[in-house]
Amino acid sequence: MEKPRMTVDYTTWLRAVRAALASINMPMDEWQKAWRFDFEREFKAGTDADTAAELANRYWWHEQNKSIGQHCLTRPDCWLPRNHQGDCQPIHP
Repeated sequence: MEKPRMTVDYTTWLRAVRAALASINMPMDEWQKAWRFDFEREFKAGTDADTAAELANRYWWHEQNKSIGQHCLTRPDCWLPRNHQGDCQPIHP
């Protein structure tokens, strides 16, 4: 099933993504400096702003955990830290 086309422009969409990230205390500019998430790809794919924010959050935590040697050793695409409780959670659900 094809995703519906976006009805907003990229700037408006990115503003909504930025707001969603700010609401969970994940300042987009700071995290983008460390690990670039491809927001433009998500916009072009028709991903809604909240989902794109969630994907960026997972991606950034995955990269953060790898950088400090605390990444999950069970699944390479799990964004949770080493020895987490419960099932692994992949970056892209």
